[in-house]
Amino acid sequence: MKKIILITLSISLFVEGDYLVHPKSQALIDELVTNHGFEQSFVEDVLSNAVRQQKIIDSISKPAEFTWTWDRYKKLFIEDKRIANGKLFIKNNFQTLERAEKEFGVPKEVITAILGVETRYGKIQGSYR
Repeated sequence: MKKIILITLSISLFVEGDYLVHPKSQALIDELVTNHGFEQSFVEDVLSNAVRQQKIIDSISKPAEFTWTWDRYKKLFIEDKRIANGKLFIKNNFQTLERAEKEFGVPKEVITAILGVETRYGKIQGSYR
């Protein structure tokens, strides 16, 4: 999972069509291999098969149409059901969250809260592939 996330995020830096020959590719490949333990052939394969999806770039590039106050966000995200689901998520994924906390220095509760807001603990995964 870590490999997929790192590569996906890194690919978003590129805006040209052929990602394997992009000027920034070798630096990315070197970093992923040297610092994160990826196999070079794996990274090269992912980059060579990557396809630019303008819809994704557009959706993450435009500013929010409106802003909400904390009170409005709080009502949306801090609710009994979401808190219960967060506790269950931590219980069911405790070892993985502990490893992530040790490796990245982010408390498991923060990781879980972000997953709750962004994906409802994995129930919403989006449609981009």
